[in-house]
Amino acid sequence: MSYNLTGIISNATGPIGIVQGINSVLMFDLMGIFILMAISIITFVTFIQTTGDTGKAMAATGFIAILLSLMLFAMSLIPHVAFYICLLIGAGAIALSFKR
Repeated sequence: MSYNLTGIISNATGPIGIVQGINSVLMFDLMGIFILMAISIITFVTFIQTTGDTGKAMAATGFIAILLSLMLFAMSLIPHVAFYICLLIGAGAIALSFKR
């Protein structure tokens, strides 16, 4: 299987167009979801090691995931469903961490 990378770059109008082209042609529209999952996991593990408190780590990860999903959604890298699911999970993580 071969990909026409020149076609992706030549049809793009800027850096976001290149990323959207790579997302749709090479990654089958999953690149944004993979980026969101990877950064969320790295953020959660980092905050767990730094603070030692699961609640604080969940709240910080939920907040950062909401901001990142908003940015990826604005660039059309994640679908509506993934955006809404991330909003619900992030808001739930923030709400549960302050329940104490």
